[in-house]
Amino acid sequence: MKRTNQLIFILIILIIALGSAIYFRSQDTQQPSVTPVLPVQQTQQPIKKPIVHYPISDQNPSLAEVVNTGDNNVAGTEKKPESNTESALSESINKEQNNNQSVDISLAALLKNNNTPELFIMDNFIQRFVATVDNLPEKKLPQNTLPLLPPKGKFIVSGTQEAPQTSTRNYQRYTPYIKILKAIDPHLAVTVYTRFYAMFQRAYEQLGYKNAYFNDRMVFVLDHLLETPNPADPLSLVQPVVFYTYANPEYENMSAGQKLLLRIGQKNRTTVLEILRDYRKLITNQQPVS
Repeated sequence: MKRTNQLIFILIILIIALGSAIYFRSQDTQQPSVTPVLPVQQTQQPIKKPIVHYPISDQNPSLAEVVNTGDNNVAGTEKKPESNTESALSESINKEQNNNQSVDISLAALLKNNNTPELFIMDNFIQRFVATVDNLPEKKLPQNTLPLLPPKGKFIVSGTQEAPQTSTRNYQRYTPYIKILKAIDPHLAVTVYTRFYAMFQRAYEQLGYKNAYFNDRMVFVLDHLLETPNPADPLSLVQPVVFYTYANPEYENMSAGQKLLLRIGQKNRTTVLEILRDYRKLITNQQPVS
């Protein structure tokens, strides 16, 4: 093909391409315009003030008033002078500025007469406490949020391979925790809880409960734990795969908190249930369980 013919051929191709582009562009402009449908913007739900069933007093009673109230509940009991622990706790409460440092001071004073304070994880204690309480009625209890170190040793099983049972030796693993629970004065503990309640509530809201009241959740959890049966030892077990489970389906289907109470043995369980009833009365202003 001669050079002149090549130039003519290329020119024809360019004209055809240009014409096609103009044609298709005009076709596009003739199409009706489509307005994109924008998603409806969801307005944020307003935070509603929760309905409070068991309010915590805003007056924050002094430690002396709480101790005197506890003494008056026992007929014929003389008023006891404040111990060094109570004095230290009272001083820390009066000076507290609603921060974690003052919480640590108060908890340390509360546990001063206890020789096992190392079981507590003081880092973000209130946040850990609130998260643990909230999860006790659930099937699993997150280990990374516990305010206490787990018991030492392994779960001990007795009986035979065909009929395994819980061992009474296993209950000794929980002795330090029962000792702490018995050593703490419930009135002093509730005083600390009341004084720092705003921080407990804030930690609860940080878990996503913007419209809920933590003390109501606390009462619900206490009632849930108090519903735990108190069977005699030992309890029958089965080993379907690796881990042991309760042979009684009712026990196996219980929450993490109720299973914990089953695991500590009848004697310890009786003690803990009595203490939980006392705490329930104190944080509900002596209102009975319905």
